[in-house]
Amino acid sequence: MSVGEVKASLRAAIEAARQGRRVFDQAASDAEAATRMADAVLRGSRNDDVKAVHQALAAASAEAEPTRRRFDNTAKHAHAYLNRLG
Repeated sequence: MSVGEVKASLRAAIEAARQGRRVFDQAASDAEAATRMADAVLRGSRNDDVKAVHQALAAASAEAEPTRRRFDNTAKHAHAYLNRLG
């Protein structure tokens, strides 16, 4: 693989990471809205299944920001490598 091909691959990877971040942000936003609606409907429930769902949603929500950072770091590091290649 030539340096030019590596650079083209890095540019494609950077764009894919940026696009992935945009798609993820939209999905996370949709999930947050759905979670708020579910919370409103199920608030106060003592059903074990409802409690388990709330715990699962909280765990998923806690992963949103680290996932955003992974997308951003992927693009950042690929861009830095691209710059080193000249």
